Amino acid sequence: MRAFIAMTRKEFLESMRTYKLLIVAAAFLLFGMLNPITAKIMPELLSSMMPKGINVTLDEPHAIDSWIQFYKNMSTQLILFIIVFSGIVPGELSKGTLVHLLTKGLSRKVVIFSKFAAAVFVWTVGYLICFGTTYAYTLYLLPGRLPNIAFSAFCMWLFGVLQISVMLLGGVLSGSIYGSLLLTGGFAGALMLLNIVPKLAAYNPYLLSSGNVSLLTSDADVSDFCASICVSLVLILFFMITSFLSFDKKQIL
Repeated sequence: MRAFIAMTRKEFLESMRTYKLLIVAAAFLLFGMLNPITAKIMPELLSSMMPKGINVTLDEPHAIDSWIQFYKNMSTQLILFIIVFSGIVPGELSKGTLVHLLTKGLSRKVVIFSKFAAAVFVWTVGYLICFGTTYAYTLYLLPGRLPNIAFSAFCMWLFGVLQISVMLLGGVLSGSIYGSLLLTGGFAGALMLLNIVPKLAAYNPYLLSSGNVSLLTSDADVSDFCASICVSLVLILFFMITSFLSFDKKQIL
């Protein structure tokens, strides 16, 4: 346990020294402010872009418009996060910085799990910054209360954790940033393709990132997401175990 805490602390400090935490926090804060502001000014912006003589009546902006922007932009933020952290394993392998620690008896499982924990921690911090900022600005700028806000946010957060587990596996298997990004992108693409099959849609983890607004509009119920949450948790466990086993067999120069 001490080794895990020490390694996780090392990973967290490294994310601060390399400005990864700062980049994630700043980007997520910026998007958090832009979500409700964009929703607020969008009707006026569209009206100003219409040709003269054409009058279009647009609905007043509502809280739901802000959260639509939140989940739309969160996909971009997740991609940014994956790009920033894609070298968390390949970087160590290329520099050979793990050799000394491993020869001193540090478990390889601790190395992978600490990197996963640190990445999830930074993802959670960034996500909470964006969510909290969007929530506060929406409350101030736009009227209306929505159901299932916390659960909807949890679903998107869990999808991000799933992507982090895939990213780590890609880094372990390929030993390169490109391999990590390719596996993560390929996995996301595969989920989108599977979503075409109606019978699999309820079990597809992709629902966690695409069905959030339907929870806020009461078009979907919390129970509709239980299957996809369970599948996501199983996949996270599978990817982590595969990462452990693959890293155990990997030759570290």
